Amino acid sequence: MDMSFKKYFFKGLLLLLGLNITNAMVYAQNQTVNVKKDSMPLVTINKISLPQTEAAALFITNKLLSTAAVSSVAGEVLYKTPAANITNTFNGQLNGLTVLQGSGEPGYDGGSLFIRGVGSYNYGDYSIYINGFQTTFSYLQYLSPSEIDNISIFKDAASLATFGMKGANGVIWVTTKRGEAGKIKIQLQARTSYRRPVNINKPLGSYEYATLYNEAISNDNNRIWSPAYTPVQLEQYKNGTGINTNWYDEVLKRTTPFTTADVTLSGGNEDARFFVMMNYMKDQGLYKVKNDDTHSNAGQQQFNLRTSLDFKMFSIFEGKVDLGGRTEDRKYPNFQGAALWNNLASYPANIYPAKNPDGSFPGTTTYPNNPLATINELGTSSSHDRTIQANFTLKEKLDFITKGLYLSEAASYSSWARGTYNVTKNYARLIDSIPQTTDQNTNYTVYDDRGTNQWNWTQFQGQLGYDKAIGRHAIIAAVNYLQSTYNVDANLNGTAGVSMKYANQNLSGRLHYEFDKRYAAELGFAYSGSDDYAKGNRFGFYPSLSAAWNISNEAFLSENKKIDLLKLRVSAGKSGYDRFAGGRYLYQQYYAYSGGYQTGNGTPNWNGGISQSNVPNTGIFAEQSMKYNIGIEAKLIKMFDITIDAFLDKRSKIVSRDNALLAVFGTEAPYENIGKVTNKGMEGSINFTNHIRKLNYQLGVSASYNSNKINYMAELPPVTPGAAKTGRSIATPFGYEANGFYATSDFDASGALKAGIPIPGFGPVQPGDIKYRDLNGDNKIDERDIVPIGNSFIPKLSYTFVASADIAGFDFRLLLQGVSGRSINLLDAGNQTIAFQNNSNAYALAKDRWAYYPDKGIDTRATATYPRLSTLDNRNNYRSSTFWMKDGSFLRIRNLEIGYSLPQSLLKKVKFSNARIFVSGINLFTWSPLLKDYHMDPETMTGYAELKSMSVGFTVNF
Repeated sequence: MDMSFKKYFFKGLLLLLGLNITNAMVYAQNQTVNVKKDSMPLVTINKISLPQTEAAALFITNKLLSTAAVSSVAGEVLYKTPAANITNTFNGQLNGLTVLQGSGEPGYDGGSLFIRGVGSYNYGDYSIYINGFQTTFSYLQYLSPSEIDNISIFKDAASLATFGMKGANGVIWVTTKRGEAGKIKIQLQARTSYRRPVNINKPLGSYEYATLYNEAISNDNNRIWSPAYTPVQLEQYKNGTGINTNWYDEVLKRTTPFTTADVTLSGGNEDARFFVMMNYMKDQGLYKVKNDDTHSNAGQQQFNLRTSLDFKMFSIFEGKVDLGGRTEDRKYPNFQGAALWNNLASYPANIYPAKNPDGSFPGTTTYPNNPLATINELGTSSSHDRTIQANFTLKEKLDFITKGLYLSEAASYSSWARGTYNVTKNYARLIDSIPQTTDQNTNYTVYDDRGTNQWNWTQFQGQLGYDKAIGRHAIIAAVNYLQSTYNVDANLNGTAGVSMKYANQNLSGRLHYEFDKRYAAELGFAYSGSDDYAKGNRFGFYPSLSAAWNISNEAFLSENKKIDLLKLRVSAGKSGYDRFAGGRYLYQQYYAYSGGYQTGNGTPNWNGGISQSNVPNTGIFAEQSMKYNIGIEAKLIKMFDITIDAFLDKRSKIVSRDNALLAVFGTEAPYENIGKVTNKGMEGSINFTNHIRKLNYQLGVSASYNSNKINYMAELPPVTPGAAKTGRSIATPFGYEANGFYATSDFDASGALKAGIPIPGFGPVQPGDIKYRDLNGDNKIDERDIVPIGNSFIPKLSYTFVASADIAGFDFRLLLQGVSGRSINLLDAGNQTIAFQNNSNAYALAKDRWAYYPDKGIDTRATATYPRLSTLDNRNNYRSSTFWMKDGSFLRIRNLEIGYSLPQSLLKKVKFSNARIFVSGINLFTWSPLLKDYHMDPETMTGYAELKSMSVGFTVNF
């Protein structure tokens, strides 16, 4: 075989395959190519530079002909939001990604992320890749912004098809920082924050609680006034001589500190470049408790280490080594989290003081867990996590075969392990030195599991690629093979262990062709497999096709000075999702314990029985997604950058029980690939950049809208068509239409509803109870009157406004982020909504109750916005209905930062290249109807409160 034949043979082979790396593809919407003197050409992505050789491997082409819809943000931008959890810096930064913050509890404060809304009623996770290899959400969430070069969201077929079964719900792609050729650069950063709750909805004090309780118990006594609290007791509560414990104030501090600091080093030459980052973070909780061997505030402390090495050998070999490590130490009171916050919300102020005069702690059988005692007297619970990720890549240039041909191999090993260490005891609950429960003071005991929770993830890749420009033509192609094995060993509650293994294979590729800087076409595919499915049915084929047209390079626009860029993108393709929360290996037969029988002539022995728990389905396979996208990018008069995308996601083969089967089937309906959902929407952003003399400023607006509909899910037939989920949006709430309150005139002298008034099926009602509409006209209120009553909790619209400016060393940045098109059910707030039930508390909204005791001067019938009070389980009032569904939209100041960079004249004297000090704040203000009307945070209604903060910090480079 002569050399010319070899040359064209390999070219033809690559063109036929049209292949690309599965996990190493980044398309940026804003890219430019710059040539730097005495260095390699650089590709710039949102102010981030990568060596062009690496960019070629990642399939970054010039900005004009990228065919994919991708949103990106730099790590430096994420750093401006001081948060322990990296997901809480994503708000408003990545168009197409919706973020709902949750708990502010240290170590458990991850946000909920949705890429282009929700495409399946089984929900499902997005995939996360760091430096080209898949990882877990737990590893992502505590990365330091200082180690991140950029984060991108892959969201259309052009960017996702090569991920095969890992692409249907989108991909979060993280690239960490690397060294640059040149002298060694050192950067020091540090900041400290003081944080406090965004909002805490506190219950009523003793006087208002007791006053309303008298009404509630009288309502339960057939509306005969029979108060539980005497006028003397009420007066004591009112004048401050009675017990009035503010549990939140007793247990929580007003502010708590948060600290981060890091140092980075980078440098090298063209043959070897390095990057090293060391980071420290300490996040402390809100609890008023000392920290020692047997007591602890909630807190997390972690150390991050990131190193990378890039090297070249003999002008043929290029290598990369990436090492990332982290330790996380969490420590908490042994009784905290949801249980503690539930008690803070539900324990009334008048039950007992926080502490007895002699220093012991009170408690009762009804309220046994004194909130202050539980953080001081039950010991501590702690854990130590260790996470490591190591990646190794070697690339060989095969120019001796044909110019542009290369081969690369990569391997990744990552692991996580957790050990727990608890020091626990109990305490006596005393009132007037008399024990109120069987609990006694005990000595401390120690539990140490010595690290029995762990996972490890091994991944191997091999890639053959081709990258060549020939005149007006450019071709980029590669084939990639991936083998992935994920092993989990877990210790459940310190007893039984669970071992699981997940194996995946992926053969994928892409062919990218460009002509004359005007047209681009791209073909991608993945042949992807998972061990979740039966042999012979483990692999699926996932193709994609995309194109781009740079209209601004056409002759009729090339001289237009107002249009700098005008580009059209289209893509279509298939991807999959291979996980199902209902279980794995659904092709196999499972059995479960079911009933039993007795044997023996004397004392009978009970024998447990088993039965078939599912019907195996050897044809079960991965959920499927067909994605379509059309996008427009424009830059006008060198000041306006505009991007608009419209998308459609057609889901099918969603794993569901086939409840359409008749009941004579005789067992649980089998799981099948039968569900269908349509998800669609639009995204857009406009950025304006300009200057007025020495003042540079930028304004940006972005928004994303999505809606979905369940086309089919084989649900159990509802009693009325209005209650069907099919045809509705995912997570649509259902319930009854409220129609005010029952009036006294609705009842006869015996207390029964008058003839003609629909009879509720939830038990007896009284004046002041919620009245519902009889929608089917059968004169009954029951499940046949259930209808959709609001939107999903997941927003339909997310939007962001950003403003920044700099002048004379000063810089300013404001980020506003909001959502709308979501509903909140007040009943989800539990104790904050439902007064007095289960010996619980009462909140401000209960003061607007319906009440009518004219001889006591009480008549709120005309103004009531809350049903009558009751200490009983009121099945009529506290059920899902339009009465409790509220608007969950909000707008927050997510980030406000003001900084000052010291002048160069001063920096030269101390040999610094840059020095900046800054102050910043997050979640400073919130506009929300839920917060305004009900004192509830729209993102975190219950549990450990979401936090706001003010920070000061500095950055120094030398």
